[in-house]
Amino acid sequence: MTPWTNWALQSLACLPGVVVFVELFRALPLMENLNHLKMTTQKVMGVVRSSRISDHWKEKILPHYAGGILAASLLNVVYIAIMAAGFALAFCLVGMWFLGGFAQTAAMLLEPSVQIIAAVLGMAYAVARVKLTPEQGNDYHLGSKLLHHLALDSRLVRKAAFDLDCSLASARKLPKPSGPPVFVTGLARAGTTILLEAIYASSRFATLTYRDMPFITAPNLWKSISSGRRQHAELKERAHKDRLLVNYDSPEAFEEIFWMTFDRDNYVKERHLAPHKPPREVLIQYRRYVSNIIAKDSGKAPLRYLAKNNSNLLRIASLKRAFPEAVILVPFRNPLDHAKSLMVQHQRFVKTHQEDPFSLRYMNWLGHHEFGANLKPFLFCDEALPSSPEELDDFSYWVRYWGCVYDYVLNKHADDIVLFDYDRFCRQPAACLEELAPILQLDKEQLEPFFSKVKSSTLHDHPPVDPTVLAQAEAVHQALHQRVMAEAKELPIVSRIPEAHKAD
Repeated sequence: MTPWTNWALQSLACLPGVVVFVELFRALPLMENLNHLKMTTQKVMGVVRSSRISDHWKEKILPHYAGGILAASLLNVVYIAIMAAGFALAFCLVGMWFLGGFAQTAAMLLEPSVQIIAAVLGMAYAVARVKLTPEQGNDYHLGSKLLHHLALDSRLVRKAAFDLDCSLASARKLPKPSGPPVFVTGLARAGTTILLEAIYASSRFATLTYRDMPFITAPNLWKSISSGRRQHAELKERAHKDRLLVNYDSPEAFEEIFWMTFDRDNYVKERHLAPHKPPREVLIQYRRYVSNIIAKDSGKAPLRYLAKNNSNLLRIASLKRAFPEAVILVPFRNPLDHAKSLMVQHQRFVKTHQEDPFSLRYMNWLGHHEFGANLKPFLFCDEALPSSPEELDDFSYWVRYWGCVYDYVLNKHADDIVLFDYDRFCRQPAACLEELAPILQLDKEQLEPFFSKVKSSTLHDHPPVDPTVLAQAEAVHQALHQRVMAEAKELPIVSRIPEAHKAD
């Protein structure tokens, strides 16, 4: 290998490392801490030189300033170590493919040529960083994408982040939750997001938000690291184009990353997602993960855990094993509107994934396989799988899939869940949330702030559908209504769904 070839390969390996280094530099409050250290040092010099301050008071105040300087200095060492580790990890993960393996690549980190290349590329990227700032409506510039790759693409990194978060949390007493967790789950497009936001608005729950990205498995560690550079953004419509507005503080379905990290091979198959029965040790880790998320958001008042995760339909029984008192909310819609929404979103995301490969990788990292190029249906019955890719453009398939999913939920888990009628919720949000409050062990006043945010459901024109498929889906829909009415009669104080309604 010629020297020029070696330099070129080292430069290629350094590039993602310097981007990660610069992005961590921007995310960490290093400069703020240095400014604080500078100001504290200036105060110390002012106290020492002042002839108006007595020696007695100097002896009292100088140790206090010294402690602050020491703490700030140690914190800066930690920040620099994190940045250096980010560069080293990115350099080794990329370079191992063409520089002779992980160990040999790691040995190159101290070579002068690598350090020179890294310094030059780092300065060049830092200067050009302003031009790499995302345009309005695009949250993922080059540096952000590489940081997501580093945090999410490797299961080893995700596990290490979780272990580190648990180690740091073990040094302090974790808060006890103030009540049982609430899991919102269902087939995509059932209203799970709006229900999640309604419950989260009560301010009684801890959950994952966009601020926890990309180090989802280390929520406390990442919050501590990124708190000095908290970004703020206006609410904007999410990628689904469904009128739901989000920003960094919005709750979102990121929990599946945990299950993908610790038990992916047990349920994620090539063409489908299988019912999931995680082993006992994974459930123990999951309980710890939930505690870590509660600790992230709990201040003086203890909170409860809240999660939206469509794929939790795969593991309802396991969630009940982990948290016997948990409330598992499963919203449902009329099959025609729901199936049309699924088909529209699938076609939208197929186009998006073709135009933007990063969006496809992003959805795979999150374990979101509801629609798009990475579609993996829930295999609750043989009819859940399309017979061919072309069938995904057939409306009858999506109606059939709807029936398969909710028939499974009714037959296998009716006693474990609380059904929630999304169609009625759109018509009568106040009444539905008031009825839901005691089920969630909340006062209805805690949900009232969200009443005005509920919009009417979108009306769809329905393509032709196979009459047999439609009849089967309508029978399942009727059974859902019958189930909630039966529960309402058994629990007259909490009238969950008092009457059946025709589809909008």
